[in-house]
Order: sequence, then structure tokens, then C-alpha cells
Amino acid sequence: MNLPRLKYGKWNYTALAFAFPVIGVLILMIIGGYTPFGEYSMLYSDMYHQYYPFFKAYREAILSGDSLLYNWSVGMGMDYLGLISYYLASPLNLLSVFVPEDWLLPYFSLLTPIKLGLASMFFAIFLKKLFGKDDLSITLFGCFYGTCAWALGYQWNIMWMDTFALLPLVALGTVSLLRDKKFFLYTITLSLSVFANYYVGFFTCIFVLLLFICYQICRCKSIGRFFSDLGRIALFSILAIGMTAILELPALAALQTTQSSVNTFPESFSLNIVDYSACSDAREAWNAYKVAKESGDPTLLPWLNALWESFPPILSGMRQVAGNMNGGLEPTFKEGLPNLYCGVGTIFMAFLFLTSRHVKLRDKLCSVFLLLFFMVSFLVRQLDYVWHGFHFTNMIPYRFSFLFSFVMLYMAYRAFLLRRRFELWQILCAAILSVNILLFSDVLNDKLKAPAYLAYNGLFFLLYLSVYLFARWDRPLPQDAEKEQIRRICIRRRQRRKISSIALAGILALEFILNIVNFGVAFPCTYIGNYPRGTEYTASMIRYMKEREDDNLFYRAETTHTQTLNDGALNSYRGISTFTSSANVKVTEFTRVMGLSSKNTYNRYCFEEGSPVANLFFALKYMIERQGRVEENPYFDNIHHYGSVYLLENNAYLPLGFLAEFELGDLEFKSTTGAFHFQNKLFSAATGIEDPVWITAPINELTISSDTVTLQQKTNTGYCNYAAGASGGIIKFHYQITTEGFLCMDFEMPQKNSFTVWKNGKQLFSESITLPQTLSICQVVPGDEIEIQVTCKANEDSAMNLRSAILNDTVFRNGYDILNASTLELAHFSNTRIEGTVSCNRDGLLYTSIPQDGNWTVTVDGQAVEAVAVGDAMVAVPLTQGDHTLVFRYENGAFSLGWKVSLFCLLTFAGISLAVYYPKLRRRRGKYEQ
Repeated sequence: MNLPRLKYGKWNYTALAFAFPVIGVLILMIIGGYTPFGEYSMLYSDMYHQYYPFFKAYREAILSGDSLLYNWSVGMGMDYLGLISYYLASPLNLLSVFVPEDWLLPYFSLLTPIKLGLASMFFAIFLKKLFGKDDLSITLFGCFYGTCAWALGYQWNIMWMDTFALLPLVALGTVSLLRDKKFFLYTITLSLSVFANYYVGFFTCIFVLLLFICYQICRCKSIGRFFSDLGRIALFSILAIGMTAILELPALAALQTTQSSVNTFPESFSLNIVDYSACSDAREAWNAYKVAKESGDPTLLPWLNALWESFPPILSGMRQVAGNMNGGLEPTFKEGLPNLYCGVGTIFMAFLFLTSRHVKLRDKLCSVFLLLFFMVSFLVRQLDYVWHGFHFTNMIPYRFSFLFSFVMLYMAYRAFLLRRRFELWQILCAAILSVNILLFSDVLNDKLKAPAYLAYNGLFFLLYLSVYLFARWDRPLPQDAEKEQIRRICIRRRQRRKISSIALAGILALEFILNIVNFGVAFPCTYIGNYPRGTEYTASMIRYMKEREDDNLFYRAETTHTQTLNDGALNSYRGISTFTSSANVKVTEFTRVMGLSSKNTYNRYCFEEGSPVANLFFALKYMIERQGRVEENPYFDNIHHYGSVYLLENNAYLPLGFLAEFELGDLEFKSTTGAFHFQNKLFSAATGIEDPVWITAPINELTISSDTVTLQQKTNTGYCNYAAGASGGIIKFHYQITTEGFLCMDFEMPQKNSFTVWKNGKQLFSESITLPQTLSICQVVPGDEIEIQVTCKANEDSAMNLRSAILNDTVFRNGYDILNASTLELAHFSNTRIEGTVSCNRDGLLYTSIPQDGNWTVTVDGQAVEAVAVGDAMVAVPLTQGDHTLVFRYENGAFSLGWKVSLFCLLTFAGISLAVYYPKLRRRRGKYEQ
């Protein structure tokens, strides 16, 4: 019995598979008021902070014709191909050049339903070609793939969705390559998968290997055929991946500069999901095994013991994982169990698949092996590490779990095709196993969520079971039945099957709809009424700034208070802050020591009106204040404003390069006693002035008090240890100023607190802090009172340290004059080539705020010189007194090799395709010409 074909014309069921998810998500967006239908958006988390700003900057780079090898609007400058390969390589992003500027965000938002629709359609094509079906079933099963929990939970990682969508075509191409020796689909789709996103493409490559192994187990006919298949899939895999080398080799090189490059393989036994304490016995057993192995003793018994002790915690974790296969659960958006749900009916039918006599045992074993392997990979830290590109993820766990859903849906569809052949005992057996999976979920321990969970899964379980029982419940033919009686019984059977087919289609459609609804209820949308902050006023101010600096080839700007962590990319200016997986770890360390909000494992560094000393080394010329709160700052002049947006110019600005003392190159960039202590050493090393630029004591009298917070320890330097009550509380740092000057503070709050700054009873600003950083406060004179009120969360038990310092203006200005005496005058600036001259009044080190990733080369007066990396991060060049011409070039060796490899593989693939397919085309053409 087939699902009913739609009447009233010939329907394209693969097109319907695309349309249903798109329409479903669009309706959800309309109801929720998401852009372009309202002031909310699906810009969730990193999509808000990274993906859209990068997308916008990428479009601008293409339209302007800028080089895509290097980019200056993301961070202080970074390798662009590495960033493109992870975030921006989707072919759909190229279409943004045809989209008007005002419709860019709506277009970006609409990419989500489009990519979910493509995933559904490609899975429907996979089913159609693999099983020869063309009815509503491929549409509905395609929809369950495109809207599985992984897709809906992680849809905000928009750059992953292309490769997720292409997986069914890669799988179809793999079968076509191994079964029919047809290589075109496999090579093209695998290449597109890796090109669109190398990260998820890595998962696809592993899955192809697993498919090859399973195919050989289930379908291999001889040793000769095995080696033939192995050679064929190896050749076309190499060609497919080789064609992406133009992007992937630079990405691989860029990854060597990131935090991921310092990850190490976990050696001790530990599991995800399972409590750490529950693994103690297994951990001790594995340690004993390692000791026995290293000592040369027989290791079989310790190994068996370690394996035995590992089973209980692994089985416990697998139970929790299996429980997340059920429906009615909130998808994991950031942290939680693997997203495995792809239909209640899918679970039921997958168990039917395992009971079927018409499925080979090898097929069943391979399917179960894949599912168990994925489950163990979710749990065992070593496998998790390998799956995720040899590093551990920062949030968004189990990113390869969509492969589990793919296998489950494959099993379910095969069972669906065999549904007329299942006997009653098989249906009941599948039902019992499905109920067990339902009872595995930890949500049953939640009294608030358990009723809805049971109602959702119980309803669909009973509906699917009822349909299968109804279709199977046929009256046997009487032995002495007459023809008319047989005819009536056969008619009733056909009617029963038709009714059950319609009912099954309706249940599948209903579950698909309720899955979309469940996602809509759970998804935390984002308000974008003021995104980017300041909207038209900010855009106008940035245009004014660029017109004002029309003759200045390079300078940096920043916002006083960040909005996205990639405001430069979002607002189209060259800034400092960035948050990206391709962040150079050495630059992150450099900015952290300089007092910015930076952390390696977060892949981010963020500027927020920091120290005037640090600004010297960032080529920061402008700050943009977007909330109308302009405080007195002797180092920034208020030069213009539109509405509540103000433009502040740095009157102590140093350009991209300036001459410093040689000691700067030898300075160790580590800060153990705070940013002010380090910046004193930094300023002295750069200028040669021995007097400290920061006055740290005594500049004030400090009193620390609290409301509903117990201060367990406090010092007069700003340190306190505290414990907040059940309702939270406030810690107050009250400063009685005794020294005139510009006040900055070094905040160290490990609990991500918010705080408010008051001066003489007037509130200056409020801020939330996520990482230790140095912030400018205001100009002060003796007698001023500064109070900082820090909000503590409920039951917070920790410590914080607020160090204060005042800038010695005389020392600062003298040092500034020394550094400003010999600066780099730019004659040419492009993304990958910088030319300029400098007149050195002495021998020294030309420091530049060009981040070094190993690809910048320098020539001085036409001669290649070896650059110095200040702080192991910034390009610097030793120079002698006199006039010099310098050229900085960005030469990406990985790109140079990559495009050659890609061209070679593309030409090889084209040659093979021409040799194989052209004769067939000629024969076919000749056939029709006769």
C-alpha cells in the first residue's frame, strides 16, 4: 500500500518536500513577528554576534572588489580565507550582492527556511532514487529530515545548514559510485559539502567512510570488487576534496594560529553526559591498565577489567541519549543532550526494520552498529575529540548528531516500504521497544514538563500503533469461500489499506506540524529594533567619519560600548574587537595583556573605551558613542554628533606604524599583577621614559561595603571575597579621590557581573562585564567621590578585584611626543599590500599594529628583512636613523598552493568525466538521430 497520490494534476513530490518546511517556518516567522514580518529575528547568540556581521562584511567586500585574502574589518585584521571557509562559503551568500542594503537582514533571515527546505528536498531525492518511490511518502520523510531536532536546534548556525542539506545527495552519490560505478554526483556533492563548510564537511567525510565499510559488509561480492570500490572511492574523494583546496588549505593554515591548535588528545578516561564521579571506577581501571602496560607486565587482564568497568557508565549515558530521541522536547540550542529527535513514528518504524525478515541481517547489524557508534561517540571524550576536528567544542555539543537522524530515517523508510509484511508479533515487539525509549528520558523527573512530554509522545505512539494494527487486522479467507465473498473481502482489505494510508499520511503531517510548533514555542527570538545600535544615526556618523578621513589611508575606530563583538564588520569600519573561531590566539593574548576583554577559549577580544596607553598601540583614532553619554575625557575630543550618536577623536593618536625603542621587542607580554603594572613596563620599553605612566597608589581612599552580601575578606587595594544570599545583593566600592587625573579601573569579576559607576552622586554608565578588562572611568580631581556598585547574583560565592589608577598626563604626553616623532606615512594601502615611508630620528624598532600570522613579509628600501613579532603578535621592523621606504605584503603560501591543487583536481575530474561520459552522450545522440 502506497501513501495516496495527490489529485488534480501531476505533483512534484520533491518540490513539495522543499515547500512544506519553508512554508511552515515562514508561518512561524509571521506569527512570531520575525523579520521581514516584524521587529524580532532568528539572530540567536553567535548568529547575532558573528554570522550576520561577517555576512554583511563579506557582501561589501565582494561589491567593492576588495581582496578576499585578508580583511581589516574583523578584529585588527586577519586571514580572510580561513574565516570564509568556516562562515561564508555557502553559494547562497553570493546571491546577497543582488539584494538591496535595506533587505539584507531579511534575506539573511530567510536563508534559514530555504536551507531547511533544501535539506528536506535532497532527502526526498535520496529516497526517490534509492528506492524508486515517487509519492507523498518521500515528501513527508524528507520533511522529518529537514526539520529534525538537530536542524531546528542548531539552525542558527546557518553556515552548517548547507552541508547538512547536501548529506543525502552525498550518500546517494556514494551508493551510485559503489553500486553503479557512477562518480559524477558523488564527486560534485562531496566537494560542495566540504567547500560550503569544512567543519561539518569533516563529519560528512567520516560518514562516507562508515558508509563504505557498511556497503562492503552488506553488498561486496568479491575481493576484487572490494579493492576496485576502494580505489574508486579513494580517487574521487581525493579529487572532490582536492577541488576545495583553494579554500581549505588556507583554512587549515589559519587554524594553526587559533586556540584549537593547542588542544591536546585526552588521555584519562572520562565521559560526556555521565557525572564525573560515576566514571571513577572505570578511570582507576584504565590507569591501572596503563601502569601494567608501561611496566611490561601481561596486559590482557587489566585491559579486560578496564573494559568491564567502563560498561556501566557508558550504558547509563546511552540511556540518557536514547531518551532524547523522543518528541515534545525543547531542542538543544547551546548546551544539553544530543539533538536526536526525527519523529516518534521514526522510532517505531526503525524497530520494525530490525524485526523484518525481508531485511538482511547484515543490513540490520550495520545500521545498529552506526547508531551505537554515534552514541558511544557522544559519550567517550576521545571519540568526541576526534569527531570535532581534534578539539573540544565551546558550547553547541555533539555537532555530528544529524548523522544519527539520517540513519534512523533510512531505517524507518525501509520499514515503511515493508509495512504490509509485518506480522502482529513484530508490531507489538516494536511497540514495546518504543515505549522503553519513551521511558528513558530524564524529562520524566521534571513534574512541569513530564505531562506535555507524555502527552506528545503517547498520542503519536498510539496513533502510529493503531494505524499499523488497523492495516494488519484482516479477516482470513474462509476455506470454502465463494468468489463473491472473496471479492467483498478483498474490497474491504483494499479499503482498509487505503484508509490506513490516508491516516498514516495525516499522522506524519500532524507530527511534522507540531514539531514546528514545538520549536517555535521553545526558540528564544531576538529583538532587532535597534540593530545595529543607533541605526541611521550611526550609519550617518560612520559616513561622516570616512569623509573626514578621506586622505587618511588607514586608521581604526571603535564603539565606546560594544553591541555585537564584531561591530566593525557589522557597521563597516576598521575596528579592534572580534569574536570568531578563526581568531589568532597570539593576538588574543596580546589584547588580554593590554587590558581588553579577551579569552583564548572564547576566541574573542573586545574593546570598550579602555586605557589611553593601550590605544596608542591599536592605531585607534575614533570612538563612536551611540547612547548619548559623553563623559569628560581629556584624550578624546567631541567633534560631531547626529541625534544620540557622537564621534570622539583621539588627540593622542598614533598611526599604523611608529618608531619605538628596541626594548619593546624584548618585552615579555605577560601580566600577573594587573594591566596597569604591565602598561608601565610597556610604555617605558617603547619610549625609554623610566617614570611610570600610571600612578597606582596612593590615589584614593577606598571603602568597600555591601547590601545583603557577606564580605568574608576585603583589602584597601580593591580585593574582596564574598557570598551573596538567596536574593543576590550589591557590593559598593566607594573611592575618595586624592589625586588629579584621568581615572581608569582594572575590573576582575569572574562571575560575569553587571555594575554601575557614579561620580559625585551622578550616574555615569552601567555595564555588564564577562571577562576581566580595563575601562576608562572619567577625569577626576581631589575631593571627587566615585562609587561603583556591583550586582551579585543569587547564592554567588566568589571573589572580585577592582584595581584603580590615574594616568600621569605629563609622562604620557612626553612619551606620546617621542613615539609620534617618527611615524609611518602611508603612500598605498590595500588589504594585502601596504607601502609607506618613515623618517627615523634615531635607531629603533618600527612597531606596527599589523597582526602577524606568519604571512606578512617586509621589505625596507627594496631589501627583504626579517620582521620582529612584538608580544609574539604584532609586526615590527628594526630600522636605522634616516629615511626609509617600507613595503608590507600579505603572501598566503597556503592559498598559492591551494588554487594550484584545486585547478589540477578540477581538470583531472573534467578529463575523466569527458572520457567516460562523452562517448555515452555521442551514442545516445546517434540513437535519436537514426
